[in-house]
Amino acid sequence: MNSKYDCFKITLLLKELYSKTMYSIEDNFEEESLTYQQIIVIKIIAHNDDLTISDLCKKMSLAKGTVSGIVTRLEQSGYLEKFKKETDKRNTYLKFTDKGKSFAFEFRSKIQKSFDNTFRNCNNEDLHDLKLNLENILSKIKE
Repeated sequence: MNSKYDCFKITLLLKELYSKTMYSIEDNFEEESLTYQQIIVIKIIAHNDDLTISDLCKKMSLAKGTVSGIVTRLEQSGYLEKFKKETDKRNTYLKFTDKGKSFAFEFRSKIQKSFDNTFRNCNNEDLHDLKLNLENILSKIKE
């Protein structure tokens, strides 16, 4: 099954699965008017202290200009604040506002709702098998 067609078809199917999942996530966060990338920024900040914009660029594998735009919109929406440390004036750091902290706290249940919606017609065995197969393939790709 190593034909070019099969590999390409698998890639298209994974992209479609990814897209459907991301659209579901965006739908569940529609009232906050947040994009998927903004949601990911919030998630990353929630799990990392002393995060700089440069750190965020690396974690997201995006250019600084792209990440800066996402961060600026989150700052304008009241989720984040940018700040400089007295000991490090070169880097711009990110932290949550109260609104951002509140959102990050509610994030888990909303994201679970998105996943439940996306995979509502799949049973646990299907999802478990998919997970194992994807992990197996990823481990072989990394070798």
